[in-house]
Amino acid sequence: MIAKEAQPVLVALPRGGVDLVEARRQNLDPHLFFVHYWAVGYAVSLAKAIRRAVDTANVVRMPGGAA
Repeated sequence: MIAKEAQPVLVALPRGGVDLVEARRQNLDPHLFFVHYWAVGYAVSLAKAIRRAVDTANVVRMPGGAA
């Protein structure tokens, strides 16, 4: 994700019970942030939490991809 998307994602993950392991920045233009996370629990609940976090970022769906 890019810099302006990082904070909302980093807030959304713990709210859904997902623990942040690491967040790091790559020195590319624009600066890209990578997030490593860990969670244990009911798969559907965790998937919903991750979906909410992804929805805070400007993700463009690929043609023919899952909804």
